[in-house]
Amino acid sequence: MESQNDLNTNIRLTTIKIQEEHPELVKYINEIPRLFFKDEEEVNNKALKGYLDSLNMILETYSEEH
Repeated sequence: MESQNDLNTNIRLTTIKIQEEHPELVKYINEIPRLFFKDEEEVNNKALKGYLDSLNMILETYSEEH
């Protein structure tokens, strides 16, 4: 499993990619459910991985449709 640092880096890079290459998708980032982070003090790898997967799903869905 990826470390929290790796997951955070991938989340940051994916978010930057969305902002730079597909700015029209930025509005969907805010719609990703916050249920991944129930207790903000205890963010774990599973929550980060879920968030990263959601970002990647937004990109994949958009790529398939356009």
